[in-house]
Amino acid sequence: MSYLIRLLRLLKFTVVGGLGTIVNEGVFVLSSQAIPVAVSLVLAIEISLVFNFDLNDVWTFRDKRNGSFVKRLARFHGSSYLGNVVQYLATIILLIYFLHLPSVSEALYALFLDKYGQSAITLLLSNFIGILAGFLVRFVTSLKYVWV
Repeated sequence: MSYLIRLLRLLKFTVVGGLGTIVNEGVFVLSSQAIPVAVSLVLAIEISLVFNFDLNDVWTFRDKRNGSFVKRLARFHGSSYLGNVVQYLATIILLIYFLHLPSVSEALYALFLDKYGQSAITLLLSNFIGILAGFLVRFVTSLKYVWV
């Protein structure tokens, strides 16, 4: 029975993550039209992180709540940190690859100081791969440190 409960929890976590991915991608693409893509990515990660926490807290891990809402949110942020770094770095590396710029300095300028002029598909694909890279890290740390 314990195996079945874990499998159901993973399924719920995956559904929440899928919804969070939609939030993340939407915020990322829309905000990258107005602000540098590297900043837009941080904003997208944070908004989707809070979205995911709320849904996981009331649905996926409702029976595992321990401590106050604020403490769980802080633990979730802390436990998600490594997954966020993995996502951020994977996305930025992929975007640099897709930019095909002649120098690192031009790529960094394009990502950190300029609005991104590439297609939304490039943004979506790069970010989606980054999200997948951070997913497993976030699940394990959520299970082990947030809802214990």
